[in-house]
Amino acid sequence: MTDWPQPIADLRNSPLTGGRHILLANDDCISRRLLQFQLRKWGHSVLTAEDGNAAWELLQTHHCPIVITDWMMPGLNGIELIRKIRESARTEYTYVILLTSTTNRGTMVTALTSGADDYLTKPVDKDELKARLQPGLRIIDLEHKLAERNGELVARNQLLSQTNDKMKNDLDAAARIQQACLPRPIADCPSVGFAWHYIPCTELAGDMLNIQRLDADHIAVYVLDVSGHGVQAALLAVSASRYLSSHKDPSSVVWHRPNNAADYQLQSPAAAIKQLNSRITNQALAEQFFTLVYGIFNQRSGEFRYSIAGHPAPMLVGRSGHLSHLPGSGLPVGIIETEYGEYSVQLEPGDRLFFYSDGVTESMNSADELFGSTRLGNSLRSSPERSLDNALLQVLYDIKAWCGEAPIHDDISLLALEFMPVSQERRTPRLNHENDALPEFSGRRNVRQSASAG
Repeated sequence: MTDWPQPIADLRNSPLTGGRHILLANDDCISRRLLQFQLRKWGHSVLTAEDGNAAWELLQTHHCPIVITDWMMPGLNGIELIRKIRESARTEYTYVILLTSTTNRGTMVTALTSGADDYLTKPVDKDELKARLQPGLRIIDLEHKLAERNGELVARNQLLSQTNDKMKNDLDAAARIQQACLPRPIADCPSVGFAWHYIPCTELAGDMLNIQRLDADHIAVYVLDVSGHGVQAALLAVSASRYLSSHKDPSSVVWHRPNNAADYQLQSPAAAIKQLNSRITNQALAEQFFTLVYGIFNQRSGEFRYSIAGHPAPMLVGRSGHLSHLPGSGLPVGIIETEYGEYSVQLEPGDRLFFYSDGVTESMNSADELFGSTRLGNSLRSSPERSLDNALLQVLYDIKAWCGEAPIHDDISLLALEFMPVSQERRTPRLNHENDALPEFSGRRNVRQSASAG
């Protein structure tokens, strides 16, 4: 029988002034009631059992972090009860004090090695009992505080996980917006072919490239590279691409209306970059800047006019495989108000222009050696033997072979233009690989690729 069979919910919610729920197991009724009276007097809630079996049953349905048990009891004795407590899968620690009438050192060692936290010799002195309870109360208090802090950590981790998921969704959405700014196929351009590949090193890239039709004769081409990485760089890249839009409106630097004329006219590449630089510099976007090569190709005449703002100059590869670096230089956009030079090159049928970001030439192997412009040139010299898109794929395979397992640390942008009038003999696509799949770069988060040809 038990003196006070109160359910676990009532025990946990009972109003106490610093007390704890204690299970008292003792087969001696008088001793049990005296101890119960004293423990209640100190503010504890006490549940009693007349033997070890009754105590064990009560522990299955009641929360008692402290157990005071007699050693010698019928049925399940104190040592056996302690062992069952220690072997059980209890989520909270149970502090156990063993009552015994012996003072033999060997007996005490047996009690402590069996799982008892402390012991008291009978008859129990109330002051000694109160003193022996203090370590148990401190342990239980510490466990409760630890449980509360763990609960707080779990809640914070859940909040952090939800925040991370939201950030990941936002980054994915931003990446899709950025991807929407990349080139789309251009129809009715029989004299020119295009191909491009774009590999961000993270979810959001600081690179941007585009090919856009301006009118019946002219096509705009640009590649830009914002300093740094992440959201800030991506935002500036998207903003710059909006300024370079082919739409005829005041926000575009591609078009202008001289003397407030009714019709828009194409701006020269140098004038367009100068106006773009003025806007970005005046906005003072966190002291960021970007490099840019921007040009206008006349698909009828084969003339390409361009300006460069701190960006690697395009490479020209003739039909015979001869390679040359186009001239041009200038300060990056967003540093200071300045003038930009303009250059022109006449393409012959079969000539190709290759544009790239410095993520191509600055790709490093495990020894921190750069891929460099010389290796890029060697990859491009054999390009006349391949289709335009396969020529770019060959460059990517060469970069991958150079880097090995080393991750890419910068965005990789490649864009190619080929002048091929209708009378020009078309090349047969060829690639020195089993298929034309993009090579897997270590550390690459995602890849977006496309190609279009007239």
